[in-house]
Amino acid sequence: MIKTILSQQQEPGTVVYCSAPVPLNRKKTENGIPLLQKGAINIFMNMPCPLKVLAKKALKAYADKYNATHDVPLYSPVLYEGDSKGIEGELKQARLEEELPEILIASGLHTVLSGEFRSRFIDSGIYSPATTAGMLQKMPPVYRELVTRHHIGIIGTGYWNIVCDLSIPLNVPYPSKWTDLLAPCYKDLISVHGYHGKASIAAMLLILRERMGGDAIAQFGSNIRNIWHFAEILKRMDSPDSRRTPFNLLPNAATVQMPSKKNAGILEFSEGPVLAPLLMYVKTSRREQCRPVVDFFLGPQMRQTLLKGDFHLADELDWTQPFCFPDWNYMLQKDYEEISEEVNLELKRGLRNDVFETE
Repeated sequence: MIKTILSQQQEPGTVVYCSAPVPLNRKKTENGIPLLQKGAINIFMNMPCPLKVLAKKALKAYADKYNATHDVPLYSPVLYEGDSKGIEGELKQARLEEELPEILIASGLHTVLSGEFRSRFIDSGIYSPATTAGMLQKMPPVYRELVTRHHIGIIGTGYWNIVCDLSIPLNVPYPSKWTDLLAPCYKDLISVHGYHGKASIAAMLLILRERMGGDAIAQFGSNIRNIWHFAEILKRMDSPDSRRTPFNLLPNAATVQMPSKKNAGILEFSEGPVLAPLLMYVKTSRREQCRPVVDFFLGPQMRQTLLKGDFHLADELDWTQPFCFPDWNYMLQKDYEEISEEVNLELKRGLRNDVFETE
């Protein structure tokens, strides 16, 4: 079924040979923004790309008011254009609690499920999930058990769907489930969101491999025409562009930004979309001091901001609706970074040479 899309509008520390690495609390991002501010409540916020500007604006307004009335200030490098990708890489090198931000918000699993980071700071209890009792109550038993046993701090979610460019005449049937996308008839008819030379679809690739085995990921890769940033895909949709494709795998946070005049719609599978969890953690030792800030992130202003990207906090989500996600047990037995790199290499085996080119 096709659903109508609703439109919503100092340098970094260097390694000194024969000595310990520079601590993270003395490091900076590539553009010189400190990772942490001593004596502050430090916040690392990595929101989905289409929501970064809105979330930053909401956080800045809150931080300005908070800092005017509190002795211990809020600090976040994102408020000063700190590079979030670079910060994630630095966080994974942390060894001590004092090198970490007090609040960590992640729209992906790359940091919190990377092997050493997870065992050192999450399994150990240094970080606690910000998932509330109300959120747990709304979750199905499998997710309630996942959060409580494995400390996976799910506070909300968005989704990935297939967006159809309805301006392109089709001589193939619409796919009815995710594994249909492996069929040879869809060769060169699929675009997916990605950037920095990599597709951002690890969860979906794992689902395909779980269900179809062996060469499923490379087989899917052979059907992909373009791996472009979502903005590039949306711009070319319903246009004369010869490289556009009828089937486009995108996060809903991007899809809702599409102008309603575009002749496009979301392809709804009976098995549901692919889940895109939003995670949040708080330092256990400073949980009480951070409580007002956590309340802000789980409160009405941030909820409204997230809704503009079709993200819902977990206590407002209808968990009875179908959705897809890879096997958590498999992911929790491994380092998620290694898993991501593994599926990325498998995907590249099937890709065209020009899949990242935009000209």
